[in-house]
Amino acid sequence: MTPKSTADVEDDYMNMTFEDTAPSKKNETFTQKKRRLAREAEQKARPKSKAELAEEARKKRDEALNKTTLNTSNKGYKMMAALGYKAGTALGASRHPADGEKDTRLLEPIGLEMKDSRSGIGADTEKKRKFREQVEAQQEVDKKRKVEAVDFRERQQKEREDKRIEGQMWGAMKVCERLEEEEEGEKDPPTGSSKRTKPLQSVNVLWRSLVKQRAINERDRRMRYDLHQSLSRRPDYNDPEEERENQIAAPKKAVTEEVDTSLDEDDEELDQFEDLEVSEKLAKLVGYLRERWNYCFWCKHRYPNKELDGCPGVTEEAHD
Repeated sequence: MTPKSTADVEDDYMNMTFEDTAPSKKNETFTQKKRRLAREAEQKARPKSKAELAEEARKKRDEALNKTTLNTSNKGYKMMAALGYKAGTALGASRHPADGEKDTRLLEPIGLEMKDSRSGIGADTEKKRKFREQVEAQQEVDKKRKVEAVDFRERQQKEREDKRIEGQMWGAMKVCERLEEEEEGEKDPPTGSSKRTKPLQSVNVLWRSLVKQRAINERDRRMRYDLHQSLSRRPDYNDPEEERENQIAAPKKAVTEEVDTSLDEDDEELDQFEDLEVSEKLAKLVGYLRERWNYCFWCKHRYPNKELDGCPGVTEEAHD
């Protein structure tokens, strides 16, 4: 190696070392000694914080727990040695475990578990139990919410399906009524322009509810109309364009309309039919159309024979 030059030695300030300028206890002056003693006294007099005390206790505890061997000068060790204890062996009389069994005697003392909190014995177990109960309760709530959501969707889907089937049922009723009227018109053609009416009980129960509902709507409409007319033609109302002699000769009277009370009578046969499910009503109507008029409600066609040649089937799914 080549020796460094004088310039390199002078510039090599990164490797320079500085001696401690602090005076030692032997070389310090009286003033320095006085200040040092004051600082040490102040440090000793200052009370330690909780964090410092806890740190010191932790260090002492860890140091003691790290020592796995018993201290031979310990009084407890001397008592166990007098009873026959030897280092590295289990405490108590020796046993010969059976085949496959393991000697469960402890070779070391039971470890120390320090509690950081001020809670009593068993508090951690109680906290764990309460936490487990809260978790189980939350899981039960989540499960119930999911079940309710599924039930709500299924209920909505069923309501939409029932409404669709109900619309098909009313359509099948109208088809039955139309075919019935066409058949009666062919047998007995009407002589006048007025439409014939027949008692409600004589209508087939399969579409009797359609006729009854239409009659109720018509009755309500006429009652609203008659009420409006009666209010507009009150007895104290005078028409200025009408002559005095006509008013005296023919005074105005309120027009009243008789209410059809037959619509409010009990109909046990219709009540039994109304108690059926919508799908059952539709099935009865579809079957009656096929048997009575060779008409397929799903094909929207009236076949010439009872076999209904060309019809895929009785149900709606067969026509998809």
